[in-house]
Amino acid sequence: MLNLKQLKQQLQQGEVAPVYLIQGEESAVADASKRLLKSLIPEDMLSMNYGVYDGHETPLAQPVGEASEPPFFGDYREVVINNAEFLTASGAGAKQEEAIAELAAYLKDPLPSTILVLVVPGAKIDARKKISKAVKKVATIIDAGVMTEDKARAAIRDDLRQAGVNINAEGINALVARTQGDYSAMAAVLPILVIYGQNNAVIDAAAVTKLVPKQLSDSVFDLVNAVLRRDVTAALGQYRDLLAQKEEPLRLVALLEGQFRLLVQIAAFVARGYTQGAAAERLSVHPYRVKLAWRTVQHLRSEDLDAAYMMLVNTEAAMKRGTVDKKLGFELFVLQFAGNNKIYGA
Repeated sequence: MLNLKQLKQQLQQGEVAPVYLIQGEESAVADASKRLLKSLIPEDMLSMNYGVYDGHETPLAQPVGEASEPPFFGDYREVVINNAEFLTASGAGAKQEEAIAELAAYLKDPLPSTILVLVVPGAKIDARKKISKAVKKVATIIDAGVMTEDKARAAIRDDLRQAGVNINAEGINALVARTQGDYSAMAAVLPILVIYGQNNAVIDAAAVTKLVPKQLSDSVFDLVNAVLRRDVTAALGQYRDLLAQKEEPLRLVALLEGQFRLLVQIAAFVARGYTQGAAAERLSVHPYRVKLAWRTVQHLRSEDLDAAYMMLVNTEAAMKRGTVDKKLGFELFVLQFAGNNKIYGA
């Protein structure tokens, strides 16, 4: 299994495989891998020798048929199949069986002049399927799985270093916090950071705060913490700021409910002796979100979290029924939470 750096090195050395499988949820890594592979086709040959298909929209027979054809006046033909769900448990349906059989036959002796790229974002490949076994037998697999915080930090530092830009420890800490450790979110703001860094000595925390917009999920996390501290002024102020930014009350309440649900789940995993990594894997949640939730629940009682979560569920239901004003529903929840010392403790 290759990471992005290893793929780049192989391609620079002229090592081109006939089949690639890009698998994982880190969209920035998947997109960068596809760009590297696309660069193998000269610009003036793309219209003739480069095809991209969406497995959700295009019958599999079309890209499989194209993969079987030699390139037009070039060294390579490249065929990319995004959302290759026929490799997952969800499958591709009975109508695709003939095309899957044709692909399996092709994989036994793939054309050296064709670069077939199969992309499976997020969902795991069903290793029991014959077609999955056939793909894994011949494919060079590119790991686009979610990066841990340490790997994301190292990758961003490397990306900036290659662009001739320096970021100090406070700057990288601020960037991780601003993006909740999501490498794809960090990669999305790299062009802005590079432009800034090329005109300044170093990227520090102040620059990151100025250049990188705060994500809604980060704002929701801050809001949850204000609620848990029973800081009514901060919680209502943050909530009203989000409303002023045209966020829908029901959407905000649903996001808050999801964050409280995560806290309840993490509290249960802590009680059972799980590690953070095991909890992240079981919940399919980004490791950084688990890290923050883990830190939060250390100072809370599980029964308090359970009660708060159910209050928020009931608030959302009342808002949807119309028995509570949508904009006021969350504010009433905050006031009830903060004032109920009998349930939540002082």
